[in-house]
Amino acid sequence: MAENILELRNVTKTFGDFAAVDSVDFDLKAGEIHAILGENGAGKSTLMNLIYGLYQPSEGRIYVTDREGWRRRLRAKSPRDAIVNGIGMVHQHFMLIENLTVAENIALSLGQVRVHTTEDASTNDTDKKPWRKFVFKKTEAIRITQALSERFGLTVDPTAFVRTLSVGLKQRVEILKALAVDARILILDEPTAVLSPQEVEGFFTILRKLQADGRAIIFISHKMKEVLSISDRISVLRRGKKVYLGPTGELTARELAREMIGEDIDEVERSSNGNRESGSSDSVLQLSNLTVHGSRNEISVSDVTLETYRGEIVGIAGVDGNGQRELAEAIMGLRHNASGTINILGADPKGTKAVRRRGVGYIPEDRQTTGVIASFSVTENLLLNVTHLENIAHWNVLNQRRKWYIARQLIADYDIRPPIGNIPVSALSGGNQQKIVLAREISLQPDLLIAVNPTRGLDVNAARYVHENLLTQRDQEKSVLLISTELDEVLLLSDRLFVMSRGQLIEATAQRNDIEALGLLMTGERVRS
Repeated sequence: MAENILELRNVTKTFGDFAAVDSVDFDLKAGEIHAILGENGAGKSTLMNLIYGLYQPSEGRIYVTDREGWRRRLRAKSPRDAIVNGIGMVHQHFMLIENLTVAENIALSLGQVRVHTTEDASTNDTDKKPWRKFVFKKTEAIRITQALSERFGLTVDPTAFVRTLSVGLKQRVEILKALAVDARILILDEPTAVLSPQEVEGFFTILRKLQADGRAIIFISHKMKEVLSISDRISVLRRGKKVYLGPTGELTARELAREMIGEDIDEVERSSNGNRESGSSDSVLQLSNLTVHGSRNEISVSDVTLETYRGEIVGIAGVDGNGQRELAEAIMGLRHNASGTINILGADPKGTKAVRRRGVGYIPEDRQTTGVIASFSVTENLLLNVTHLENIAHWNVLNQRRKWYIARQLIADYDIRPPIGNIPVSALSGGNQQKIVLAREISLQPDLLIAVNPTRGLDVNAARYVHENLLTQRDQEKSVLLISTELDEVLLLSDRLFVMSRGQLIEATAQRNDIEALGLLMTGERVRS
């Protein structure tokens, strides 16, 4: 049996009186893929941050086995200490410098530890003596990035500024950063959230290659099918405690969900929608020959025409970075470098406030930059919408009693944890931050709801709740435009299905039962008839 490369013994992390991680034991073996499951707020991210040196344990100890086989206590006071000990992490919320290029971000990560020569960093030659390097020529950094991209099959433009990248491409940069420092322990937090089925298969091939090389991987995901496919063992956390550890396959997906939640949950089922009959009287959103330019003045959305109706969910699937974000932002009035027409309920609103007042709700793809204000309180973020604010204001003065009443109700309805309205949103897990955005937007029952990756980072129970709310919107004769990289989600919920690839919109309702054909469309390949 392989030796333990990482061990946690009775590890606890408290924030005041709240125990985010409660007396957890955990071990990771060399060459193992160990999955960690749990609800949002169960303590997964906190546990990983303890291993990575972002937090220090309140109690307990962490041990790591070094390259020479010696077991010693890990006292990581910063991520740099963890990296030096061979631990790399891809965070759910990215740790990138937005105003630097991809190559510059990767060069910075290489500057934190002793690395091999430039040639070694790209060829995996581990026999030569490592040395520390702090200065990289721009061409050298680009060459290293290109070599890493080709080796691991994670294509990204090394000269692109990180601020211009989509969420999915930023995730690739984070993975390349961890691989660049030759991490022996790799922590992956929701690594497949924005990949197509073919890309997931390719990514798993990479993980198995790393596993065969003796690297150990902690795999955090809410996708049961993927966990059961890639992992060797599974641990489940519930409210900070470890409640299950076993080999993959010992429990079914449903049984694992029960361990996570503490009770059985029923799957959401979409009934066929026969209420809508096409006609102009039912039309909600009309896009005609819409073209949108991206941050680098490239064409991100190309001549898109689309119409949505009341009583339906229109799903748009696709690999992240193919124009989905630009499409949603153009509809919301957030992009002004667009041509064509956008008509909402018979009007052509200009600007985000005008769009909002036409009864449009918006769940953006990146909650941290456009969904919440991290320094604001939970209550303030829940009401950070012109409609909410107008509902609780009188003569431009907020009714404080009504503000707190509405916030408490939304916190309870959407199970936001911890259920405290006056703490900053930055203190919440990513999944609970997402719940704040969902509560704010869905609670207003908008005539048109634009939802971009609405369940990204949510556990199975929270995702189910979101799906139920989207279907309720449909059943109440509202219109939902669902843009998601989660193909299963789009297939489950949508009445009509489209694929977005290279800025173009392709109707794919007829292929909804052909996963291979949909995957080919998502990657820009033509489907044979």
